[in-house]
Amino acid sequence: MVAVTLIALGVITQTGVLIAMYLLSRRISEKAERLMNDTRGPLESIAGNLKTVSNELAETGKIARAQAEHIQETIIESRQSIRGHIGEVRGVVMDTATDARRMILRPLREYAAIGVGIAEGIRKFFFGRKQKETQIDMEQKRDHPAA
Repeated sequence: MVAVTLIALGVITQTGVLIAMYLLSRRISEKAERLMNDTRGPLESIAGNLKTVSNELAETGKIARAQAEHIQETIIESRQSIRGHIGEVRGVVMDTATDARRMILRPLREYAAIGVGIAEGIRKFFFGRKQKETQIDMEQKRDHPAA
């Protein structure tokens, strides 16, 4: 009989422990449900904010890329324009240099020819006969004829 009583007490104790565990788990699940409900609102708000920020960052990236492409196109156009202007300036400078060379060298050649004529006249006057011209003198006359 003692054994039956001990078994009955053990069963009652186990039942009490199981009931206590059930009540404790119910209380924990209710708290967890309230916690989930309390955090659901702020989490949805945070998720919405993150989605908005993400969309705005994507739009900002697209705008920045478009601006970078526009700047690159502007730089390319400027470079081409500058190269064209440099070519035009180079042509004008070369034309001006050529004109200046013509204007300066022509009179110099004329004066050099006059000087050579006067020197030849003086030589002829003082020495009486014409000296043989060297090959170098002939080449110089061919390279720089009187204008």
